[in-house]
Amino acid sequence: MASSVPEGSRGIVRRDQTFDLTPTFYELISQRHLQKRRCFAEKRSFSCNTDVSVETMAITALPRESIDNWLKERLKKWVQLSGHEGSIVPASCNTLYKKQCSNRAEGLAYAAISKDPRLQEIGFAPRFHRQIEKNEESFIEIEDLLSQFRDPSHTAIMDIKVGTRTFLESEVSNTKLRPDLYDKMVAIDPDEPTEEEHKRRSITKLRYMQFRERESSSAQLGFRIEAAKMPGGSLQKNFKKVRSWEDVSATMREFFGADVKRVRQAILNRLIKMRDAVEHSEFFAAHEVVGSSLLLMYDRDQVGVWAIDFAKSTRIEAGRRLSHRDTWTPGNNEDGYLMGIDNLIQIVEDLNAED
Repeated sequence: MASSVPEGSRGIVRRDQTFDLTPTFYELISQRHLQKRRCFAEKRSFSCNTDVSVETMAITALPRESIDNWLKERLKKWVQLSGHEGSIVPASCNTLYKKQCSNRAEGLAYAAISKDPRLQEIGFAPRFHRQIEKNEESFIEIEDLLSQFRDPSHTAIMDIKVGTRTFLESEVSNTKLRPDLYDKMVAIDPDEPTEEEHKRRSITKLRYMQFRERESSSAQLGFRIEAAKMPGGSLQKNFKKVRSWEDVSATMREFFGADVKRVRQAILNRLIKMRDAVEHSEFFAAHEVVGSSLLLMYDRDQVGVWAIDFAKSTRIEAGRRLSHRDTWTPGNNEDGYLMGIDNLIQIVEDLNAED
């Protein structure tokens, strides 16, 4: 499915798709490669954190064909399950660039997580390398978790959005009516809109988000499955109706595939470690974490779980601490993050007990 390429962007073909690369992303990638070249020329060691000025080096010093060829090879192992297409691109062989919102919330969150000892000691999230400002846009460079796996094309991946609440406290008062969200709601359930909503053909973001939480397992279980690349490579994104404990269990059972016991036990052990880290984390005590996901990945050699997506993580007022299990009421900032992990752990434990 080829997508249209914005004016001035680079259309890098991968498999049967066109990977849209904005001019700013292309410039960032080019500068990263120039930095690496300069380090090698000066016989200096290079890492993602190496800060070598290349502003005086023309981008044309590196042939465009060289960048394009590197990208084509890199994108052969590129997998993006969810999120806005084109907002994440490869930065190097083991890192990626992600565009962030103007409030820089995600960069601030990753920086804080990288300084939290309980989260750092277990590698709770992708390694955070740096925040970059370019052409009046803001980006972060973080670890590409798939680079840890031998062959991403044969790696099973599941994106699980954690929490009972998927909207920020600040969005509660947003009364803007959105026709696009009405269309999304009708596509899921034509009978859901009220008579008034049908007449005006628009709803607020809060109305849509609460509807999605009820329709999925978010409200009941504290998490929902967003997307998955199943064993064998099939990509699945239609989990909107996976709501009940039984539905989620069946989906998880399918995801674990043939190597059930090894994968399940490794994921269970990892989830328990992550829960303990969250319970003792200063970052989580002081932040509402909304819209974050757990990324479950495994192949025949290894298994991993990491937390990703912190664009909606915001610090609460000083002096308060969140439980991440209490029921949300307007103003208390509770998000149900730990409730979701509790239930995910219980589902995996139940699956283990069945064997």
